[in-house]
Amino acid sequence: MHTFRGGIRIGNSSWDAINYTWPFANAAFTEDALRFSIDFFFLKTTCILPYHDISCVSSEKGFFLQGIRIRHHSDLMPEFLLFWTGKHHSFLEECRNHSIPVTA
Repeated sequence: MHTFRGGIRIGNSSWDAINYTWPFANAAFTEDALRFSIDFFFLKTTCILPYHDISCVSSEKGFFLQGIRIRHHSDLMPEFLLFWTGKHHSFLEECRNHSIPVTA
């Protein structure tokens, strides 16, 4: 299992999303799903997104780091997911290793 520490912006759209900055989020590539965990003081939560529910991932430029936008069709997850990490290229490579389409 490959794990990446970073930050996450999660919500119904980019405008109403909640931001958990680095180092309060993790993304882990498990055997069958991408697992996001947030550990922000008293908030501890985990979101599981099966690979077959991920439509594609793409890079989004941020102020300091490249963000990775995760587009999916799961009804159990908020529509907008943006994860950023200092290991941006390794994260995208791990997406390719799990047959997740990576777009420009």
